[in-house]
Amino acid sequence: MARTVSRQAAALTKARERRRALDAARDEHDRRVEQATAEALVALEARRETEQGLQAATATLAETLRALLAEDVSAERAAALLEMDTAEVRRLTKMTERPAATPARPVATGSS
Repeated sequence: MARTVSRQAAALTKARERRRALDAARDEHDRRVEQATAEALVALEARRETEQGLQAATATLAETLRALLAEDVSAERAAALLEMDTAEVRRLTKMTERPAATPARPVATGSS
């Protein structure tokens, strides 16, 4: 009987050690997942801000190109002055008005 209790205690100790090792590995994995997720969220926000800046700069460029064309500067000449492609100058001058700034979208966290 004492031998069975001793074996049981040894098995229980071994099981605890294995569980702790598995828990440590899972905790490390969870930490890496959380770190990568946080970095991705920061990158997404930076990308969103950059896209909004690009849209604003593109709208400003389009307005300026339209002003050049209003001064009887041809699209070809404006393209040459700005070292741009003529097709790009034409595309930009056909843009309507400045796009409205889009508000940053909230990031879904999975919880309600």
